[in-house]
Amino acid sequence: MTTASAQRTWQHARPAFRWAPLGLAAVLLVGCGGGDDDGTSPPPSAGAFSVGGSVTGLGAGKTLTLQNSAADDLTVNANGSFVFVTRLDSGVAYAVTVKTQPSGQRCTVTQGTGTATANVSDVQVRCENLAAATFTVGGSVSGLAGTVVLQNNGGDDLSVASNGGFTFGSALAGGAAYAVTVKNQPGGQTCAVRNGSGTVASANVGSVEVTCATALVLPQGDWKQERCSPIGPGQWGRTLWRIAKQSETRATVGLGVATYTDANCTAAGPIIGGQGSDGGTFNFDRTASTATLSAYFGSWAQITGLTSRTVWARKGQYLCVLGDQNPSLFPSAAAVETSANVSIQNKACYTQN
Repeated sequence: MTTASAQRTWQHARPAFRWAPLGLAAVLLVGCGGGDDDGTSPPPSAGAFSVGGSVTGLGAGKTLTLQNSAADDLTVNANGSFVFVTRLDSGVAYAVTVKTQPSGQRCTVTQGTGTATANVSDVQVRCENLAAATFTVGGSVSGLAGTVVLQNNGGDDLSVASNGGFTFGSALAGGAAYAVTVKNQPGGQTCAVRNGSGTVASANVGSVEVTCATALVLPQGDWKQERCSPIGPGQWGRTLWRIAKQSETRATVGLGVATYTDANCTAAGPIIGGQGSDGGTFNFDRTASTATLSAYFGSWAQITGLTSRTVWARKGQYLCVLGDQNPSLFPSAAAVETSANVSIQNKACYTQN
């Protein structure tokens, strides 16, 4: 805790929630906005640049399926050049992977990732024959925002850094068992494996599913709002939250304010006071996540006797508290993230002290 934060005091305030104008109410109201008034969005524009490359070593009569960024499936049945159907706008990232391996072969991608600033034509896909009666083990990864390390049968480590298809380097003989597990989780995420074990029959295995999502951990400790607001003559302040996690679904909150003599609420303007009060209890009944955000849906029981629906959204360093209703205004974690992005832009979210 900084010297400035150490100077903040937490004591009972005579009128509860007296500092709501500092931004708490604004934070809750953000949950009700964030989109176009008519709920529509413009259609996507045609991309400027193509993504493609060349395939070598593919056996006669064999078929290979490629993907770009875990989508835009492209079936290739001959060696030579290929181009994905979907074009990309300038600055958009691409990641070419093998979704389905050809029977009796293993294909690998080089120069398959980058950012489109011109037509991409140097992606290389090289295929090779497997030893007789051996087959590859692989599948697909989704929701990844980092690097996950997978293993097959406790070895054959494979680092995966993009969504889409993956294939282990070692092929297995027909009749051999396979068991895919996560050796190292990506930072801030948890990946789970489905269809990860079985016995190799007489074909490549491509049905393993690795699904990654933001790790769900309730926040605790002291948090301050980014927004600096005027609270009186020559005084400005930041709303403070002190979160005490009671369990993975319950937390209590103390509300406070740190006041400053400068309009930026910086350390250069000395803190001239701080107050706090009981903010009530949050009980969460469901969670959801995207690759970069975790959301906790529940009810806020305030000391005034008022109970209201709320969503806590964790994205990177930010905690956003969004007003909700029943049924929820946010049908998915993606909807929560859209609103949280607006709240972050408006400096209505909190960062940890």
